[in-house]
Amino acid sequence: MNTLSKFVFGVSVAVVAFTTSAQSYTMTSPADYRSYKNSHDGTVSVAVVDSSGANWKQYSSYFGKENQWLWVSNDGQKVYWLNESQEADLLFDATDPVGTEYPVRIDGCTDNAVLAEKATTTVTTAGHFNNALRLDFSGYCYDAGLESAWFVPNIGLVKWTQDSILGSVEFELEHAKVGDMTLPNQGGIELSAQFPAEPVILSQQQAVEASITLINHSDKTIRLDFRSGQTFEIYLYDNNNQLVTVWSKDRMFTQALHSIEIKPGEAERFAGELELSTLDGEKLDVGSYKLKIEIKGSFSPQASSFSQIPLSAESVLHLDNMMNHY
Repeated sequence: MNTLSKFVFGVSVAVVAFTTSAQSYTMTSPADYRSYKNSHDGTVSVAVVDSSGANWKQYSSYFGKENQWLWVSNDGQKVYWLNESQEADLLFDATDPVGTEYPVRIDGCTDNAVLAEKATTTVTTAGHFNNALRLDFSGYCYDAGLESAWFVPNIGLVKWTQDSILGSVEFELEHAKVGDMTLPNQGGIELSAQFPAEPVILSQQQAVEASITLINHSDKTIRLDFRSGQTFEIYLYDNNNQLVTVWSKDRMFTQALHSIEIKPGEAERFAGELELSTLDGEKLDVGSYKLKIEIKGSFSPQASSFSQIPLSAESVLHLDNMMNHY
C-alpha cells in the first residue's frame, strides 16, 4: 500500500536531518521560489513556508492547493502528499517503472496517479527540459481535478494541467530561483532575484527589500533603454491578486530617456525597499502576499535576440505578528 499508515502529523513519522539529494523532484529550500503562469494569464507563486523535521515541507501553494505539506525521501526520489485526512499518500517514486499507479487523494476530484513517462521532454517559459517525469491523474469529477504534471530533477514541478468548466487549464514555470541558479537563463543572460526568505514580523519591520540582478554571461554588450528615471518597480499583491502597494508610491522621477549598458561579464543590480502599508497608507493585515520586482527598461533593437527574457521575478511574502508572552 502506498500510504503511510495513519499518524499524528509531525510526531509518529521518524525523521533524521539530511541534505536533500541534488536529484530531488521538489523544492526544499526556503530561499528558493517558483512562479507559474496559466493559460488564462493568471500567476501562482510558490515558496517553502514551513518545515517539520528534515523531510516535511509546507508550500504556500502546490497544484493550486494553499499551504500544502509534502514529504520528500532522503534521496529526493519519493514524494508523499498529505491528504485531507492527515494521511500521507505516495504521490510518486521516481525509481518506479512507467505504468506504476498511486492511489493518492489530492482532493475530492483527484484520487489516482500513474507514472506515465520518464525522461520525456517538456518546454515552458523558464526553459527546455529533457529529463522530465510525467504523472497522469484521474478521479470522479468531469470538469475539475488534475490532469497531468511534469517534474524535473534539480528543478521540481515545472508544469501541470487541470480540468475546469472552461476546459483544460495549463500552468507552466515562468521563472524560478534554484540554489545559485535562476531561470530562465537564455543566450548567456541570467536573472537573479532576492526576496525575504523568512516570514516578516510586522511589529519589527516597516519595509522589506527586493532586488533583481541582470548578469551578462554573453559576449555582447546589452543595452537597456528607459523612458524615465525609474529603472525598476516593486509590486505587492494580496492573495486575490489585487494590487496592494507599489515602491514608486510618492516618488518622483525625471522624464528624460536614458540607457544602461551591461558589458560581457558584468552585472547590474536593481533594488529597493517597499513600505509595508497600502496605497492609502493603511497598515497591512497578516497573511500571504505576492512580492514582485520588475526592471522597467527594454532591450535596444540591436539586442533584440534577448528580448523574450522576462525582466521580472516574484515570490511569496508572509506577514505575521510577534506573539506576546507574559
